[in-house]
Amino acid sequence: MKKCLLLLDGGTTHTRFTVVENGRILAQSQCRAGAADAAREGRNSLLREAVRREMNALQNRWHCSIGEIYAAGMITSDTGLCEIQHIVAPADLPRLAAGVQVRTIPEISDVPFCFVPGIRFEADDPDGADMLRGEEVEVFGMLAPEDGEKQLFIHFGSHNKIICVEDGSITRAATTLSGELLWAVCNHTILKSSVPPSGPVCWKTDTASIQQGFRTAEQYGLSRALFCARVRQKTDGITQQQVLSQVLGALTCADWQVFRRFFAPECKKLVLYGRQAFTDAFLSCLPLMEIPRGLQQNLRVIRYEESGGLSVSGLLKIRRLRGAAARNC
Repeated sequence: MKKCLLLLDGGTTHTRFTVVENGRILAQSQCRAGAADAAREGRNSLLREAVRREMNALQNRWHCSIGEIYAAGMITSDTGLCEIQHIVAPADLPRLAAGVQVRTIPEISDVPFCFVPGIRFEADDPDGADMLRGEEVEVFGMLAPEDGEKQLFIHFGSHNKIICVEDGSITRAATTLSGELLWAVCNHTILKSSVPPSGPVCWKTDTASIQQGFRTAEQYGLSRALFCARVRQKTDGITQQQVLSQVLGALTCADWQVFRRFFAPECKKLVLYGRQAFTDAFLSCLPLMEIPRGLQQNLRVIRYEESGGLSVSGLLKIRRLRGAAARNC
């Protein structure tokens, strides 16, 4: 029976599984269980059972034996499988690899888990502090060894994050709840009947409406901009897609109020990746933002279908580094 490596990318609502054999991806799957499913007793029983079940299913389906497990993301939080303390920024890839913690969770498997820590950002102002769990692995999955320029990465997901990299180290970050807010607004407010029922991957957006939502939020604030989208549906007859687009524009404006302080003239690259609806909204609002022209011209977009592979790439780099360090001891 072939021996395989299992990579786990744990998010707020989903956990992704990648089985690797001799450096080649053998299988991938995901389950709808994540850090948001934490049980009241203080440990995430639902997530533990989902990981155990999916691991066994993958081994049976592909006739393999999992001999190593690397895990990153919210799966390392207090509402994940095992809480691992963040390391303090700045952090480069070797430091992140050195911070990996090995734990055994008998209820899931006898195979030890290699948990990759997140990164914590300290500041004199409490509102300037922040943290990452998972996005740091994705960023290092994208970075090439020769990348020494100062660059920005914006991750769009349950939480939207801007991450600054300087000389190969992650130095700063800021997070918003926009992804979760979008879900809440579209499912648990009066706007539920005003937006399309399908999930964000299938949503169609309208550039003019996105920009309208951005401008309204800029002038009147987020809460008012959200309600204005509903008002315009009732008074002007705009479509559900246009309402959704205005909501996305308003949330993008709220993000921009946080993210704009990262856009220094010395930044040379900007990378957008993750959830498609937010990526498209941000691109639509570029003309309304004060982003240096040179940075706009050096902008890279990684589409949603490709962004899932970033964690795999980052985890494999971390595993290789730890293996090299062990051989050199």
